[in-house]
Amino acid sequence: MKALDCQLLEYSDSSFTNPHEVVRHSEPEDRAGRFTHMGAQYWGFETSRHMGTAILEDGQGFVFDPSAHHFFKIGLSQTSRVSRVTVSTAWFTGNQVPAVSIVLGQGDMQNNVIERQTLKPNQDHSFDIPPTVSDTCLVLCHQEGGIANVRLFGEPLPQGDDSNSKNLLEEAEISSVSNDHYGHPKDAIWGNREVDYMKGWESARTGFGEQAVFSFKSPVALRAFVVDTYLHRLNAPLSCHVFALPPEANLERAMSTPPRWAVTKPDGETLVPDNFQKYMQLHREGTDHHEQSKALVIRLQAGSPIWKPLLPFKALRPDTYHTFTELDYLGPIAHLLFMHYPNGGIHGLKAFGHYL
Repeated sequence: MKALDCQLLEYSDSSFTNPHEVVRHSEPEDRAGRFTHMGAQYWGFETSRHMGTAILEDGQGFVFDPSAHHFFKIGLSQTSRVSRVTVSTAWFTGNQVPAVSIVLGQGDMQNNVIERQTLKPNQDHSFDIPPTVSDTCLVLCHQEGGIANVRLFGEPLPQGDDSNSKNLLEEAEISSVSNDHYGHPKDAIWGNREVDYMKGWESARTGFGEQAVFSFKSPVALRAFVVDTYLHRLNAPLSCHVFALPPEANLERAMSTPPRWAVTKPDGETLVPDNFQKYMQLHREGTDHHEQSKALVIRLQAGSPIWKPLLPFKALRPDTYHTFTELDYLGPIAHLLFMHYPNGGIHGLKAFGHYL
């Protein structure tokens, strides 16, 4: 058996630490005497407290939910047959996660391989399991605390044709970038989690909807689209929206009728501002306090029918590797319009498929 290469895909919370350390092959560091603004510095994953406890509405007591839990999800670099899972609570001497359950998955298949095992403080735990073919590992934490390291051991399975594994955006031309205040979309194309700090395409806070167009060197068929908000924990966009232009369409003409943002006022009136950015900035900064305080409902409206929706609306989470495989349009694509709302940072953008 060998230690399998993994990355952290998503997690519920890790307020005190850089959670990506939890899947590193290196041994957890002893950071005694080292501090950050969050207090003592630990290696790995550590959540906020009081996951299962909340104050009652009357303010005179508490409710406790024993089923409440935190989680983190690990992705294997390639599908493997996993035979052992190790969990370390090194250096967590009283603030470790009390117990874990572990689910290994591949596609729709989910296998509960470890059911609520107690973790001891500052100790390595090893669990031998029936060999299980997997590409993801979900760790359920009952309820909060720290885990220094999780490792998966087994044998990688032979890979098939990897011609579809190339990020097609790497060879695309980029145009119509709405905002590159802190970084350009090309930085996101090459974002592969090689740094321990925020990097990528980040727009200014003043934006209300950003966009970029990617033009492929020849038509493509896509099977998956990835938006990675790696380490963008407090400034990730709230959503993304992807539209495709088939080869027979004219890009310049299509850009005159792109998908546009519509605003619905409290009285029910809906309008599509000619300059949505300016409209929203005036609403936010306007001097009429009565009008300014009224909430607006904002929705993306389809533009010209020539724009084919791949991902018309997908919510994004901070510091998460989002893989979207259910695409609304499966035809040939010459250009991609990527949009996110309202603004923020994206570490990685990837389009997987093949040239036609």
